[in-house]
Amino acid sequence: MGEPQAPDMGQISVEAQAPANPPTKIDWREVANAIIRSPYFIPVLVLAAGITVVFWPLLSHLYGLWTGPDGYYTHGFLVPFICGYLVYRSWPRLRELPIKPAAWTLVLLIPLLWIAYAARLAELRSILSVAFILTILIGVWFTLGRKWAIGVLAPTLYLLFALPIWSGFVNNYTNPLQIYSTKTAYYLLKLFGNPYMSNSTDILVGDFWLNVGVPCSGLKLVLAITAFTCFFVLIGGLRLWANILMFVAIIPLCLFVNGLRIALIGLVGDAYGDKAGMTFHDYSGYITLIVCFFILFKFARLLGWKD
Repeated sequence: MGEPQAPDMGQISVEAQAPANPPTKIDWREVANAIIRSPYFIPVLVLAAGITVVFWPLLSHLYGLWTGPDGYYTHGFLVPFICGYLVYRSWPRLRELPIKPAAWTLVLLIPLLWIAYAARLAELRSILSVAFILTILIGVWFTLGRKWAIGVLAPTLYLLFALPIWSGFVNNYTNPLQIYSTKTAYYLLKLFGNPYMSNSTDILVGDFWLNVGVPCSGLKLVLAITAFTCFFVLIGGLRLWANILMFVAIIPLCLFVNGLRIALIGLVGDAYGDKAGMTFHDYSGYITLIVCFFILFKFARLLGWKD
């Protein structure tokens, strides 16, 4: 028998480096042509145009809503990004779903657009907002199928946090939260001195009067923290009892942090004057939002979120 010959290492190296399945280059022109040739291309264009026309007053109102002086929807700028992130996290599952358009859903969509148009004429933005969300879901059902509509249900519903549907909630709960926030601030201030509470929303701290108005009720903080809590619940994978605890913690957390903010405004105003107190008032809202978000994040970690 002859001696075994040494393998050609150079050849082995080259073959090992060659990809078994070289990536296929995507022909974007072919993709575009396939979309245009689809029988649903024209109906989807018409649908998109109709949605834009019907809901334009709502969509054009959002920037003013999110930057409004009352601050109830300041978190609105984050909501579309959060929705996009939720879709991104679900994409590996969504991309495996079959695409089965359902033309019959026009039976639902056309009357819904008429209702939305009537709500637009009557300036009923709450109804218009709900109709907008339902239109998105039915539009997805129409173009991609029922399973896709279910798959994007959570991100689509999350858009409600950026839409003007919370007017009734604001009107009903502003005053109670205003009173509770004032009481919380009063008891916190008692740890540092002898504040005087003249009525349910006014506190005298030294020579500085604290008037806890509607914008300082803490309701805007409740809305923002509720939105963040829903986000943590959607991505955290926590158990049911942990999710319930997350929601139960919203009101106590917001009352305490908002009461602490009011108390600090009083202490700053008493120590450094009215101008300093009002300056701290103007910027402390952002601080409380960050503090609440951090506490909520740590609480979710404590309950078992490991993402």
